[in-house]
Amino acid sequence: MVNEEELNVEQRIIEAAADVFEEKGFAGARMQQIADHAGINKSLLHYYFRSKELLFEKIFMIVAKRAFGKSVLTLEKEGTVFEKIEKFFEIHQDLLWKNRNFPIFFINEVNQNPELIRKLLEKIEPSEQLKNFIVQFEEEKKAGLVRKDVDPVHLLINMISLSIFPYLGKPILKEVMVTVDVNYEEFLVKHRASIAQFVINSIKN
Repeated sequence: MVNEEELNVEQRIIEAAADVFEEKGFAGARMQQIADHAGINKSLLHYYFRSKELLFEKIFMIVAKRAFGKSVLTLEKEGTVFEKIEKFFEIHQDLLWKNRNFPIFFINEVNQNPELIRKLLEKIEPSEQLKNFIVQFEEEKKAGLVRKDVDPVHLLINMISLSIFPYLGKPILKEVMVTVDVNYEEFLVKHRASIAQFVINSIKN
């Protein structure tokens, strides 16, 4: 039986590893760095996680599931398509705001190891929520609430892209915004406040 002290140590390791992996990526992270960040010795770290690979996969799944799982769940809640779009962006933008290094970390690691996506999808199992959203979307399209030329799959991909890109493209955007005298942080605040209505206006009949 795992006691409370062991759970606390494991949680400290997980939190420390998430910080180090998001900052340095899998290749750049070192077990000693993670141990130091968690305030433990390296031997104790290896007692809980035998290798960097095992620790990384656990951290990746925890952080990715947190980022995608909660967002996907908004699609199965009660409400119209428009209300679900608002809730999706509210949850997704809040997660990205609090975990700004995650999008670049996620894309870099998945490009190196595409198998991570398969394992992630097995954990969050989004197919049912996505199918139900698409069915509802088509029903509201027939009811005349949504434009008939909007494809729900394309809409979902566009929603994710619009939500993530300001964080994923941070190095580019910050440089471009300097040339037009726009503050990146102020842009993020306005973006997260307006993105849902922008999408809704683009599909409303």
